[in-house]
Amino acid sequence: MMQKRDSGLSMAVGFVMVLLVIAMIIGMWAVVGVPEQIRDAEDYHAIEVTNSFLDYKIAVDNQRVHAMTGLNISMLIPAASGYSDGALFMDEGVGTLRVLLGSTENTYDISRLYTTFGTTNTRVGYEGGGVFRNDYGSAVWVTPPSINIDKDGSDLDITMIIPEMHGAFAVGSSEGIPVETGLVSSIPTYVNAPQDQMLTITYTAEERWDALLWSTFFNETQILYQSEGVSITSTMPLPITATLQITPPPGGVIYLTIIKPVYDVDVRRF
Repeated sequence: MMQKRDSGLSMAVGFVMVLLVIAMIIGMWAVVGVPEQIRDAEDYHAIEVTNSFLDYKIAVDNQRVHAMTGLNISMLIPAASGYSDGALFMDEGVGTLRVLLGSTENTYDISRLYTTFGTTNTRVGYEGGGVFRNDYGSAVWVTPPSINIDKDGSDLDITMIIPEMHGAFAVGSSEGIPVETGLVSSIPTYVNAPQDQMLTITYTAEERWDALLWSTFFNETQILYQSEGVSITSTMPLPITATLQITPPPGGVIYLTIIKPVYDVDVRRF
C-alpha cells in the first residue's frame, strides 16, 4: 500500500519532470527559433534599407538631371533594425577611377555612403552612382554605375556619369538617420582622341571586395556591348584593380562625355 509520503514524493517528481520538459522546449526555441526569427527580420530589414538607397539614387539623379543646385534633399535611411542598432557612414576616397583616352587622362575619387546593421554583417550603400549590397564580404550591384555606348558607324559615343561626393561621418542610431544631400555643380567634360585610340577605364579600390564589385560591373558592360559589335574587354590585373578597355572599329574615333555631378552629403542637424 502506498503511503502518503510516497504519494507526495511522486507528485513532486512529476512536477519537476514537467518543469524540465518546459525548460528543454524553451532552450530549443532560444537556440533554434530565436536566431531564425532574427535572421528573417534582418533579411526583411535589408530589403527596406536597399529600397531606401534606391530612392536615394533616384533623388540625387533627379538633382543632376534638373540642375537643382542650392536645393538640398533629405532622405531617411532606416539604419537600425527591430533587433539591433545600425550605423551610417560616409567615406571619401574609397577608390580611384582612372579614365585614359589617347593622351588625355582624368582621375576621379570615388566615395561611399553606406549603412551597417544587425548580426548578418550586411552593408548596403551608394557608390559611384550605383547601389550595392555586401553580405559577409561578398558584394553585388542592386543597380550599377552608369556607362552608355552608342555605335555610329566606325565611331563610338560613350557617356559616363561619375558622381563626386563630399562628406565624412559615422553615425550610430537605434532609429532612422536623416541625410541631407545638395548638388554643388554638374559639369560635363568632352574628350575625343585621334582615330583608333583605345579608351581604358581602371578602378583601383582600397578593399578587394570593392574591386571585385567593379569588376562585375565591367564584365556586365562587356557582355552587353559585345553583343552590339563593340570591341570591349574586362580584366582584373591585380586583386584590387579592375579594368575595362574599349577599342573603336578600324578608322573609328571615340567621343567621350564624362558627367561629374558634385554633391555635399551630411547628416541633418537638429
